[in-house]
Amino acid sequence: MSKSSQWLLLTGLGVLIISPDSLLIRLVNISDFSLIFYRSYLQAVPLFLFCLFIYRRNTLSAFLAIGIPGIVYALLFATTHIAFVYSIQHTAVSNTLVIIAGAPIFSAIFSIIFLNEKPSFFTWLIIFIALASMFIIGWGSYTTSGIFGDFMAIICAIAMGSGVVLARYFKKIDLVPACFVGCIIAGLFTLPFEIDFNLNFNQIIYLSLMCFILLPIPFIIMTIAPKYTPAYQVSLVFLLESVFGTAWVWFIINEGPSLNTILGGTMLLSSVLIYMILETRK
Repeated sequence: MSKSSQWLLLTGLGVLIISPDSLLIRLVNISDFSLIFYRSYLQAVPLFLFCLFIYRRNTLSAFLAIGIPGIVYALLFATTHIAFVYSIQHTAVSNTLVIIAGAPIFSAIFSIIFLNEKPSFFTWLIIFIALASMFIIGWGSYTTSGIFGDFMAIICAIAMGSGVVLARYFKKIDLVPACFVGCIIAGLFTLPFEIDFNLNFNQIIYLSLMCFILLPIPFIIMTIAPKYTPAYQVSLVFLLESVFGTAWVWFIINEGPSLNTILGGTMLLSSVLIYMILETRK
C-alpha cells in the first residue's frame, strides 16, 4: 500500500474519531467563550506532548521552523475552532456540518485566486451549485438567530479550505507545531470574557473526551496528510463528518435536519463529491 493510501485511511480514521464532537458540544452545555477556552487550552496539552515526543530535543527548533506560513496556518486553525463553536451553538448541527462540507469548494476558489489555476466551465458550475446550496441551507435561518450560526459555518469552511491548501503548498514545512500555536491564539481570544470554571462531573468528562482525543488526533492527521496526498482527496474523506456528525446528534438528542438542510445538503454533498471524484481521476 502506498504512503498516499495509508494517509487517506488515517484520514478516514480521523473522521470517525472527530464525528461525535458536535454531539459533545451540545451535551456539555456551557457558554461560547467558556467552550472555546476549554477546547483551546485543554487541546493544547496533548498537542504539545505530541510535539515533545516527536521532536524531543529539537522541539524548540521545530516551532521556530514553522515561519510565516506556520503563523498563518495557526491563525486559520484558531479561526476554524472559534467559528465552529459559534456555529454549533447558534444553529442546527446539521446546518453547521453540511456547510463545512463545502470546504473543498473554497479550496478550489483559493487555488484559482492564489495559484493562478485556470478553472474549467464545469469547475465554475460546481462552485456555483455549492454556493447556492449554502444559500438554501441558510434560508430557513434568515428570520432567526440561526443565520449567525450558518454564517460562522461558512467562515469555518473558508478557514478549513484555506488551511488544507496552505499545508499542501508548504508541504516541506512541518506545520504540526502550528496547531499548538493556533490553540493558544484561540484561547487568548476568550481571556477578556467571563469563563465558567464551575463544571460538573459530566461536563468534565465530555470536555476531556473532546479535547484529549476527539480533536487533537484528527487535526494532527489533517495537518500531515496533505504532505503525502492531494488536498482535495483529504477534503473528500472529511466530507463524511457531515454525515456521521449529524447522525450522532439525530440519534442521541433527536435534533434532525430541516427540509432546507436536507435539500441544500444533498445538492452540496453531491456537487462536492462529483467534483472531488473527477479531480481524483485527473
